[in-house]
Amino acid sequence: MSITELFRSFLRTFLAQRARAFLTLLGIMIGTGSIVMLAGLLESGKEALVRLNQGVNEKDTLRFHIDEPPQDQRDKATRPLSRRDGDALATAPLLDGVSVLAEGRRECKARYQGKEKRVRLMGVLPEAREMYRLEVARGRFIDDDDIRDGRRVAVIGHEVFTELFADIPEPLGAVLPIDGESFTVVGVMAHKPVSGHGTGTWMWDRRVVTARTAFDASFSPEHEAHGLFLKVEEQNPSEHRMDTVAKVAESLLLRLHLGVKNFSLDDRQGEQQERTILAVIQILLLATVVMSLFVGGINIMNIMLVTVTERTREIGVRRAVGASPRAIWGQFLFEAAAVSSVGGVLGVIGGVLFSWLVGLALASLFGAWNFRVEAWSILLGLLLAMGTGVVFGLFPALRASRLDPVEALRAE
Repeated sequence: MSITELFRSFLRTFLAQRARAFLTLLGIMIGTGSIVMLAGLLESGKEALVRLNQGVNEKDTLRFHIDEPPQDQRDKATRPLSRRDGDALATAPLLDGVSVLAEGRRECKARYQGKEKRVRLMGVLPEAREMYRLEVARGRFIDDDDIRDGRRVAVIGHEVFTELFADIPEPLGAVLPIDGESFTVVGVMAHKPVSGHGTGTWMWDRRVVTARTAFDASFSPEHEAHGLFLKVEEQNPSEHRMDTVAKVAESLLLRLHLGVKNFSLDDRQGEQQERTILAVIQILLLATVVMSLFVGGINIMNIMLVTVTERTREIGVRRAVGASPRAIWGQFLFEAAAVSSVGGVLGVIGGVLFSWLVGLALASLFGAWNFRVEAWSILLGLLLAMGTGVVFGLFPALRASRLDPVEALRAE
């Protein structure tokens, strides 16, 4: 039979029993749709975790912080982390394509009209907004003019705003005293949700940022830095790339610090554990999906066996007019593969639709939620669907090809 005749035979058979055909497709649709939906939701979930993360130790960022030197180096002359270290790393030829930010900070008390709140004051440059992935809800962020003129301006966190300025219709322009120094509020940062780690002034909602020059003038005349952040300016840098940047930066810092390692790199093990957990979840979900396809395959086998029984006489007629066992085998195997492929296509469409609907619901809970459809999940779903039809259609097709023509013609 030609491909056209095979398609016609397939359509006649399954359109005649629409309810049975739908039930046959259902298991494959659920399995394939689940692959597409879960793959997209997991990728969107990873992005949401990055946005929720209050730290900056993400996959494209490294952080060096002040630390005690090893026991055998504590008698040697040392120098603290400083802005000079950040400048040296930023201009190092071996760190081309890496942005460097030296962070100065201080635990302070902010007071306004009788209210008091413990905050973390930070001296930053304008590029800190991109480095820390900050959003400004009202007003503006620190700009170049603030840095050049040493302006005492402040951009306050969401919680600082709600607790100290709850009764003020417009906080912009208000003067906020912080540890004896006065800062003019020029912006309010958008709420940044918490992703574990407890609570404290490390949360961006409890931070206040000001121009680095103003911070140094009031609180850090030695230009000390509590942390150095290195961000690789490329999409999804590899682990090898991040390890290379870390080794180069550590080597340069050791040279600047006279060989004394009074600093350390933030442990990235937590991030790796997070990725491992997500990978395990993905494997478990995909294993569940494969089980769903297995059940759908059993259903296909059962339906195809029933179809072979119902079409025994048709098989006998075809054998009588010269059809070979191989042709009969190919016809029923094609029909099984066609059924599962149709189920796979419908499942992919349904998976994309459900992923979009679930994304809308999750966006209301977590804020921005990117709708993602992974191309590999569509390809995997379709291949698994077709493979399921072929594997579970082999036995019914083989049974049909082995029917005795004479006995088949006698069937009612």
